[in-house]
Amino acid sequence: MIQTPSHRLDSARRIAHRLEDADSIAIATHLGGDGDGWGSACAIAHHFSDKDVRLLAGTPFADSFRFLLPEGVEPLPPDEIGFEALRRADVQLAVDTSERSRLGDFAALYELERTVVIDHHAVSNNEIAAAVTLVDSKAAATAELVYDVLVCSGRPIAPETARALYVGLVTDTGSFRYSNTSPRVHRLAAVLIESGVDPEALYGPLFATATTDELGVLSAALDGMRRDEKLGLTWAVLDRGIHLRFGPLDEYEGIIEHLRNLAGTEIAVLFREVDDGKVKVSLRSTGPADIASVARTFGGGGHVKAAGATISGDLAAVTERVLNECRSQLARLRSRS
Repeated sequence: MIQTPSHRLDSARRIAHRLEDADSIAIATHLGGDGDGWGSACAIAHHFSDKDVRLLAGTPFADSFRFLLPEGVEPLPPDEIGFEALRRADVQLAVDTSERSRLGDFAALYELERTVVIDHHAVSNNEIAAAVTLVDSKAAATAELVYDVLVCSGRPIAPETARALYVGLVTDTGSFRYSNTSPRVHRLAAVLIESGVDPEALYGPLFATATTDELGVLSAALDGMRRDEKLGLTWAVLDRGIHLRFGPLDEYEGIIEHLRNLAGTEIAVLFREVDDGKVKVSLRSTGPADIASVARTFGGGGHVKAAGATISGDLAAVTERVLNECRSQLARLRSRS
């Protein structure tokens, strides 16, 4: 066990007591839940497996995280069954988001007195109203904050819980490569390994999951990759033609890592045209560029070096608007250096 930072301790204890006192808990993460969101949610579900815990998926649950689910627990979509589970829950928990809009169709059913928020993103103007919050943008991952809460519950960290927390740390630190990888993160990883996590066993379900369709999409993205070498801007566009060949484009987030890894890239952008006339935009930064501010310009959000937005409009027009914003930020950075 590692010590909880003093500024988190009161909130962590209050949330732990709320969860311990509850008979039923409903947990949602942000739309398009990732390893940190679902790792955090599943860790809580494992830790309080003696209670009625329901997981809520505002968008389809990714098969790549299915190995984290407690036995017999299936994430509920935003239908009457999912809505009823949220209405009846003693604690309505949101993890890895502080933004009401990122809860999707579940957002309207969250009630202040029963709502608890655990998140490591900077608080937005669209903040979820909650009775208790543990929000710390200096935490490397929401899983780090969830660990602080679970330790305060007094229950031991079981191997299944530790595995889910470890997945949250690994995914949000880029396998401990990003700048948010603090000494505490490494200490926490060691504690989780001591609790039963096998890092090698997680490689397969986390990283060795590519299908032939996904490799086809990656090939198409790399074939059409564009660069502004002067500014260090790299991007790729996946239109509906790619969708028709390989299936829905909302599961190909990892492609942007290949764009970011190209030498000289300071900002990488992936554009994906989706069914409903919208464009999903993923942004990554390798240097000082704050791409969370770029995402916020278009109604999105995220971290300084990893962010995204979903934008309505024509693919070409959205692409040009976002690239112009990225160019402006890179140009401003160049002018200061």
